[in-house]
Amino acid sequence: MGFFLIIETSTTICSISLTYKKLLLKNINFYQMNLLQIDIFIRKLLKICNIDFIFLDAIAFNNGPGSYTSIKIGLATARGISYAMNIPIIYFNMNSSIKNIHNNLRPMILIKDKCFQYNIFYIKNNKFVNINKYQLLRLIKKKLINLFLLYTRYDLYLELADIITFNNINYFIINAKNFINLVYFKYKKNLFFKEKLYIKYNYIQSKAGIAQ
Repeated sequence: MGFFLIIETSTTICSISLTYKKLLLKNINFYQMNLLQIDIFIRKLLKICNIDFIFLDAIAFNNGPGSYTSIKIGLATARGISYAMNIPIIYFNMNSSIKNIHNNLRPMILIKDKCFQYNIFYIKNNKFVNINKYQLLRLIKKKLINLFLLYTRYDLYLELADIITFNNINYFIINAKNFINLVYFKYKKNLFFKEKLYIKYNYIQSKAGIAQ
């Protein structure tokens, strides 16, 4: 066996993936505004793949950084399924996960729009700052950015995609299917969260400009 449900709720474009070991069976994307219906999307995902909850071997979720409320919902969903089905929880931190996926590219940056600001999180040195669009374009012009991890709504994604494609910058949107290999690795190594009562999660506190 080896069916894993992976939940990604840290961005404005959320996603869930069902995998068998390292094989992606189905991925569903949905907007953050529909996050309270995540249970409906999970049931839909399982129905499409003709799999019931009892066949799940583990459930995994991204614990940040990202939206405070969204990560809490992802955490609560993972805990609920884990408790009901008596299966382990696998959770991963975005910083170390992205390094494993794209360890040959520096610097690595998360972008999230908030009141026309671009909140930049440098994974390499763990530094978080707020900059506006003009400052962002200046960084691109100076060739100080070579990879974007996009935390954004779809319309802003299209705007940024044109800019970074023109400048030959690598980019992708955070998605649950990005972490299939990592989840499988943690499952094989039995790297589960032992205590089900509490999981510490990371989030971006935009007003204070601090990444926790």
